[in-house]
Amino acid sequence: MRATTIALVLVSACAVNEPGGMDPGGDDDDGMGSGSGSDVDPCATAVVVPLSGRPVDLMPPARLAEYAARMPCIAPGALRDAIESPHTIWYDKKSLTPGYQDSFGDNIETPIGMRPNTIDPGLINLAVPGGHAQIFVELGTFHFPFGRPIGDTTNVEVIDFWHVPDAGGALLPVVHWRRDPNSYTHRVEWMFPAGTVFGEVLFLVEGGVRYPFEIRSRTRTVDGWTNDVFRPFPRASELADAVAARRSERPEWATSTALDQLATQLQASQLAPFHVAGTHFPGAFPARDSGIELLPSLTGSDAELVHELLMTSAFHSARGVTWKEGNSMIAYASAAAGTGSIVPKGFNAAAVSVDDTSCSTCHRDAGRPFMTWYDNILAYGELWGNDEIFTWHPFTLDRFVDGSGAVVNFNHDNRVIRADFAAAGLVAPYSPSTHPATVYKRIVREWTDFHY
Repeated sequence: MRATTIALVLVSACAVNEPGGMDPGGDDDDGMGSGSGSDVDPCATAVVVPLSGRPVDLMPPARLAEYAARMPCIAPGALRDAIESPHTIWYDKKSLTPGYQDSFGDNIETPIGMRPNTIDPGLINLAVPGGHAQIFVELGTFHFPFGRPIGDTTNVEVIDFWHVPDAGGALLPVVHWRRDPNSYTHRVEWMFPAGTVFGEVLFLVEGGVRYPFEIRSRTRTVDGWTNDVFRPFPRASELADAVAARRSERPEWATSTALDQLATQLQASQLAPFHVAGTHFPGAFPARDSGIELLPSLTGSDAELVHELLMTSAFHSARGVTWKEGNSMIAYASAAAGTGSIVPKGFNAAAVSVDDTSCSTCHRDAGRPFMTWYDNILAYGELWGNDEIFTWHPFTLDRFVDGSGAVVNFNHDNRVIRADFAAAGLVAPYSPSTHPATVYKRIVREWTDFHY
C-alpha cells in the first residue's frame, strides 16, 4: 500500500505541544509545552503533511490539501509526529459518514444495523413517536452535548485525524467483535490499542478564509484516554502581549481605537457570569457555571491583525490553564461577541476546564443505549461511537447510507466491516491471545454490557 509520499509544506501557524497525556503543557513552567524554554522558533521549520502514502485515504487528497494549507505549524514533539505521520488518517463528515448502531432486534421482525445520523426522522418516529426530537436537535445532529459540543457556532469547520500506532513496524489494529447476549441484542464492539491518537482541528471561517483556532487531542492509554487542547492564546495576557507586539507593524494598527479598547479589556479582571447546561440526555452534562469574557467584534484592518496572529502564533497546551480570573469567577477559554476574534461567536469553552475529567464527561457515553436516558426509546439503539470516540466506526459506508445521507438496507443487518481497513491492517477480529491486555483493555462503564 505504500506509495511515494506527496507532501504539502506549510509555513503558516504554529502549535507547540504534544497530544494530551504525553507531556501536558499546563503543568510546566509556563504552559508552553514542547518548545517552551527553547531559543528555537517553533514556527521556523515547515510542517510536512503527507497527502498520500497512508494505509487508507478517507478524505480525498485534494480536499485535505485545502485544510493542510491553513493548518497550524507544530513544534517538534508527539503532536507534530502524529500530524506528519503517514500512519495518520484524516477524515470529516463527508468522508466518514457519522452513524450509530441499532442493536435492538432479531433481524427478522425487528431490524438491526447501522444508521446514519441523517436518518429520516419518520423511521425513528414510527417506532418511537416523537423519538427523533428527543435525541436529535436537527437532522444529523444530536442534542448537546453529543452534538454541537462547542456551542451554537455558525462559521466553524472541523477535520478529524486518527493516528494509528505501530509496534516493531507493524500497525496495531482496532480490534472488533460481535456481542450477542440474547436474541434481541446484537452489537458490534471495538477497542483501540494504546497509543492511538484521535484529534480534531477547528477552523473559524471569515470572509471565505479558514483560520485555525484550536486543536483537540485524545490519546489512548491502556486504562483510558488522556486529553489536551491547543490554542494560540490560552491566557488573556498572552493575547494582550501579542496584540501589543504586532501593532507597531502598521500605522492603522498603532492608532486603532478598537485595538486600544481590546487591550484595555484584556488587561482588566472583569468577567460576566456564564451558564452552560444540557436540555436533553438527562445527567449527561452536569450544569456548569463559570465566568466569560466576550471579546469585541473587530472589522477591517483590526480583524486582519487578529487573523494574522492566528496564522503566525504558536499554539500550545491549555491543559490546566485558565483564560482569566475575576469577580470570583474563572473563564477557561476566550469567547467572542462577533467576528474578527480568536474564536467564533457562540463558543462555549469558557465553562469547560481542559483536563481528563471534563473531557470524559461526554466521551464516556459513546455507544450508550438511548433507553438509559429515555424509558420510551427501548427500540432505537445506541448513541454514536464506541470506546469513547464518537466520530469513528469500521463499517462499509454504502452498505448503510447513500450519497444523500439516507439509510439503506434498513430491514437487514447492514453492518459490514470495511474491506480496505482490514486489508491495510487497520482493523482485525479481536483475539485475547493475539491482542494482549498490555495494549488492549476495555473501558467498562455501568452500562457497557447492556442487553435489551
